[in-house]
Amino acid sequence: MSEEGVQHAQKSERFKRKRKKSFLKNARKYAKKGCYGRGSQLDADTYQYFVRIMEAYRQGFDSDEDKAIFVNNVFEQTVDQEINCCCNQVGCRVIEMLIPFANDEVLKRYMKCFGDELRPLCCDRFASHVIESLVAEAAKKSFKPISKDDINASCKEFVLKVSRFLLNNLEDYLWDTYGNHVIRRCLESLAQIPNEKVKNDAKSEEPDIKVELPEEFIEVIKDYCERIMHWPQFGELCQTDVTSGFLQSLLKALKKADKKLLKKLLEKLLSTNFAPEVENSDSDNLPSVFLSKPAMMVLETTLEVSKSKMFTQIFVKCFSGRLVKLATTRSTNFTVQKLIMNCKEKSEFELMFDELSSNFKEIIVAGHTGIIWALAQSCKNLASKQGSFMQNLMKSLDCVEEEKHKDFILCLCKFNDFDTTQKQSKENLQKDKLSLHGTLILQLLLEFNKPIKIVNGLLSLDQNELKALFSNTMGSHIVDSYVKSLYVGEKSREKLIRKMKGTYQELASSKFGSRSFEAIWNAANLKNKLAIMEELVYKDGSWSSSQYGKIIANKINLALYKRNKEEWKNSLNTVKKAEKLFEDILK
Repeated sequence: MSEEGVQHAQKSERFKRKRKKSFLKNARKYAKKGCYGRGSQLDADTYQYFVRIMEAYRQGFDSDEDKAIFVNNVFEQTVDQEINCCCNQVGCRVIEMLIPFANDEVLKRYMKCFGDELRPLCCDRFASHVIESLVAEAAKKSFKPISKDDINASCKEFVLKVSRFLLNNLEDYLWDTYGNHVIRRCLESLAQIPNEKVKNDAKSEEPDIKVELPEEFIEVIKDYCERIMHWPQFGELCQTDVTSGFLQSLLKALKKADKKLLKKLLEKLLSTNFAPEVENSDSDNLPSVFLSKPAMMVLETTLEVSKSKMFTQIFVKCFSGRLVKLATTRSTNFTVQKLIMNCKEKSEFELMFDELSSNFKEIIVAGHTGIIWALAQSCKNLASKQGSFMQNLMKSLDCVEEEKHKDFILCLCKFNDFDTTQKQSKENLQKDKLSLHGTLILQLLLEFNKPIKIVNGLLSLDQNELKALFSNTMGSHIVDSYVKSLYVGEKSREKLIRKMKGTYQELASSKFGSRSFEAIWNAANLKNKLAIMEELVYKDGSWSSSQYGKIIANKINLALYKRNKEEWKNSLNTVKKAEKLFEDILK
């Protein structure tokens, strides 16, 4: 799992809510009662049409052409009814969903309709979502090559119109939940920052957009900053969820638009909100920024966008001398993670590490293992304190004695101390819920400069324990680090390949074991691959016909091996040559 993925998983855990019934299910239920969505009223036929549209969209399309025809037909049904449909709960959801696939004519039509009615619609609980979608799509199109119908100019004009309108009426919309979200989307679109909702969607693979921002876009972002910095209510902006979200978007936008102005805003936030001089500097008392969740969210974004000098000031004034207390407090531990993860200076990280190093056990007992993971990540990235980290971690899990080193692997995977792990059964290791942070730290330890204790610990595990660990949903990623790490030697890789002899059929036929198998296979030389194939070809029907076994059998070309070994060897060499050529091209 990527670093961003882990942080998003942690954020989701932080703000976990009870899962709501599906929107579509509720829409059908209310229709039966004669209630056709909240907001503006739609007639029964139009409402049911939109519900059917959502159902059809979720089922998917055979081709992009079919999808385009479908989208165009939906938008044709909304002619002269654009505003009314968008102010309805179900109509808004459908139109917001389809705006990114609308053709240029539809976009122009909607931009015209909404552009004429911005004042009421920007704070409408449903139509405001469509404005957000329109602004995001228009901003994207404004960066594309100029087209014949001049859609780019129209899109740019619309984005600027909405952004400037909200800027001119900032006092009216900043404190309004819906208006505030439109402002945020404007800032993100002007700076071309991918929206968090889209970015965190598992299906979305849209990369961060790196483009040169037009001068008009930069000026609007700067104007927003200048306006709020002179507000008498500036100090209150960090204290509510709505205005805190606006500040976070503004900080990210300024990082792309104007770093000098960003520095001024950060200095004002530091002196006004994060570390005001009137506060007691006593390290026993936490600064007020840590007593407010909205303020902490701004502080976390500040740590992400700060340059080294400002980062140091924030560390010294807000965190230094208080890290243990912050790390063991539930509401503040994630902010400490952000601090560690965004630290770029080796000497500064070492100060943080020294402050926390003797308190690993308390942090783990508090359940804040993400901080240990963040420290491991920085130890690896900055090539610092690696030996000390390893020693402190083993000590905190009561595995520091040499005879317990082999048990350290499972203790870390479960993030339990030695005694607790010993009492637990190892029979269901394959299905056991392992610690996300524990397995991630184990992967990082394999990438430390001297991972010999981890290598020896893995190799000393019983073969069945290793097989179960490598077939576990989280444990299956450990093999990747083992075989790819620059600091795990060729001999150690071969030892693992030999150690797993006799388990390859079982690995290849299970969901997560097949991942581990593939990692081992890719790292094996020809001699080892032949030995693995000999094992796999014996009664191969028992594993190669399974769901995941079929995929592995296809990848390793089992059918060709059974038919002609020499031809199979030649095919391996061909693939290897192609990969080598590709590597050379990339260099």
